[in-house]
Amino acid sequence: MLIIGIDPGSTLTACGFIETEQKEIFYDYKKLDNKKSHDERVYDVYLYIKRLLEKYPVTDVALEGSFYSVNIQSALLLAQVRAAIVVAAMDMGFRVHQYLPKQIKQAVCGYGNASKEQIRFIVEKTLGIKLDNAPLDVSDALAVALTHFYTIR
Repeated sequence: MLIIGIDPGSTLTACGFIETEQKEIFYDYKKLDNKKSHDERVYDVYLYIKRLLEKYPVTDVALEGSFYSVNIQSALLLAQVRAAIVVAAMDMGFRVHQYLPKQIKQAVCGYGNASKEQIRFIVEKTLGIKLDNAPLDVSDALAVALTHFYTIR
């Protein structure tokens, strides 16, 4: 089973892959060009996810779901990115499993208000990897994949 966990973002979208039988872990991320319009960046995320799903033999797609934000404009922009990911995955025949940030933090860290740094620390220890130069979004994406694995297990 190959699970892709996706941490959506309007400036960077990260994907963490966990292959459960051979215990392979890898990741990928796309920095989005902030000189492009938001619509172009949303489309870039759609194409990025579609390419990854075509490239790897993914069996399960897990996505960090909606959260509440003080800034409604940011929440709306992120919702569009999330929608592009859902459409790309469904276009490829996948069902998308969404997990709220608190669910992910609870599943991985045992604490629903864990910081990004705490998530990284636990993900590294749990998976036996080091993510020194990777953006924090990568450990978030791997945490999404781990949450899905724990949920279906």
